[in-house]
This record gives sequence, structure tokens and C-alpha cells, in this order.
Amino acid sequence: MVRRWVVNDLDLVVDLVNTVYALADPPDRLTTVDHFRVILRGAGQSDLAEELADGDLDRLRELREQLRPAFGCDTGSEATDLVNELLREHAVVPQLSQDTTGVIRMDASGMSHGLAALAGRLVAALAEHLVQHGIRRLGVCAAAPCECVFVDRTRPGTRKYCCDTCNDRAAAAAHYRRRKANRRD
Repeated sequence: MVRRWVVNDLDLVVDLVNTVYALADPPDRLTTVDHFRVILRGAGQSDLAEELADGDLDRLRELREQLRPAFGCDTGSEATDLVNELLREHAVVPQLSQDTTGVIRMDASGMSHGLAALAGRLVAALAEHLVQHGIRRLGVCAAAPCECVFVDRTRPGTRKYCCDTCNDRAAAAAHYRRRKANRRD
């Protein structure tokens, strides 16, 4: 599932992790690097998409599996330990840069290119989110068997499902359970 909008690198983390979708056939849609290149291009990251090599598939899948657990952490310290380990492993050393309009930005990819740059940006996005919001806005879909992840951007912070489809499936299942229970009474 490729969204038509991406707000920031944290959305790319979600898109990468959700390349495994239990309701799809096959569940793992990351069968080639091209699949994620399409996602990157859709997010306006064509240069980064072109830097990924076809041989990066196994490492891209590994990165996906490294990022996934952050969305299910029960405590801030668990998430902190996990993301700190990823920051060290991927040698993320943020650098400041100034664009042509004079805006100063933090760049987590530094002088890296390709998968190393992507990994740095995605891990840094997770770290930044944890600093600003903690773990309360990261989640795993509550509609079994789906295990997609999401960032809860709702005002009350009560999101439980990755998408409207899973929300509707869960609501329908609850309706049928109630209906069945009422028939027994």
C-alpha cells in the first residue's frame, strides 16, 4: 500500500515496516528494491530511490525488522535502548545543513549515500519522535491478524488501527460477536 502523501521520514519508517502486510498475498511485498523505490519516489525522494542498489534487498529487509519493534515497546526505556542500539549500529551522526532558502535543517544521513543514508534518516526519525512524543503515539494495529504499524496523529491519541479497512474489519467482527451473544440469551 503506497500512500499518496508522506509527512516526514517517520512516515517512511512506517511505509518500510508495513511492506509486510498479513492480509496481502504474498504478505511480504518487499520482494525487490524497486518496491521501496516506488515508495521513495512517491514521497519526493527520487534521488535517494536511485541511490539504492538492487543488491540492497536483504539489508533493506533487515532494516525493516530492526525498526519494527520500536512500535510495540511497552516502556520508554525499552524504546530508548532499542533506538540507541540502532543509532550506534547505523553510525548516525546528524549534521546541520542550510538549504538554498537559508533554512537550517538537521541531516541524519551526513555524507552517506544509498541504503546507509536511508537507514540513518529512518533511525534518526524514530529517535526524534521518541524525544518529542515518547512511545505513546507509536502503535501496532489491533485488528488481528494485521501487524502493521502506525503513528497516531489523532488529537486524543486513541488510534488503535493502521487504516480504515482494519478499523472496519474490527468493528464488523465486534458487531457479529455481539449479535451472536444476543442470540444465545
